Amino acid sequence: MQVLETKGPIASIAGAGHCPRTPIPTLIWELVIMMLAHPWLLALTVLPNIVTPALAPIQAWFAKEVLLEISEGDRMFSLVELLTYTPYAVAIFLGLSLLHIVEKVTNRMYDDRLLIDVQRRWFEIRGDGNPGNHVAKATNDCKNVVKIFDLAQKDMWVVLIGVPAVLIWQTTLSPELLPALLVSALVPFLASLTFGALIQRLSHTGLVLLGSVSSAVADGDRLKLHREQEKLYSNRIRFELYKQASEAISDFAFWVSLVFLLIMSLSGLWKLLPDELSAVQIGVFLVNLKLLNQPLSAVTKMHNKIRECWPSVRRALRPHETRAEEYTV
Repeated sequence: MQVLETKGPIASIAGAGHCPRTPIPTLIWELVIMMLAHPWLLALTVLPNIVTPALAPIQAWFAKEVLLEISEGDRMFSLVELLTYTPYAVAIFLGLSLLHIVEKVTNRMYDDRLLIDVQRRWFEIRGDGNPGNHVAKATNDCKNVVKIFDLAQKDMWVVLIGVPAVLIWQTTLSPELLPALLVSALVPFLASLTFGALIQRLSHTGLVLLGSVSSAVADGDRLKLHREQEKLYSNRIRFELYKQASEAISDFAFWVSLVFLLIMSLSGLWKLLPDELSAVQIGVFLVNLKLLNQPLSAVTKMHNKIRECWPSVRRALRPHETRAEEYTV
């Protein structure tokens, strides 16, 4: 790939004005090619993320079986009898814990290899510029690009496997409560997607300001350093506020949706729940609702992650298309 040469800030801005921006599908395809450059690491990273959400609903099945057996009649259980359930519980939760460890280790190996690839690619096309700004891009922007890869290696599978697995288990255990489960889970999910545009805008501004801080350090400009630091501080506070609000709304709406479900069923306006529920049905419903809320919360985090990291994709893969922005904030 030909290295882009620039002649300083003025030439950079002029060049950026005449350079057409690369279409988003082209950038996405380049990310896919980079992700597939290490197929074995990718496979080792993805596999635990496919198996874990598929096995997670077994917890609901195990809870149902135990509740059914111990709730029959007025029989009393000795501690020795209760220990018979221990091997099953240990097998389920130990297996899920081991998968979690494998996922974390392979994910670190794959992320670091991708970071090296992104940094090397950016280095070849970085063009001229302030050394401090270059250091900021080599660390922050390239790391943000790697976060995008998490969508395919981890986050996406939690959704694609986790949601169907929970729905299948709910259909098997208490099919009559499936509509109520879907309604209760979708309300928190939709409520959490309201801050995406603000998150992306503040993320981009933060990247530019971070480059300005690094440039001030490289230039030894104390006044500029202090000024840009204060701007960056204010921007980060607002960014974190909107990001956390997006995820907190999901948790809050989770309980609001349950209240809404009860009110609609009791009033007869939308009969999603039967008039009477057994303890087993309630237990299975709540466990599966929590399990379903996890992949939907993952979608919220995926949405926020895309919004947060996408500005870095163009800055790292097409630095000549964004260089003018470094002089306008």
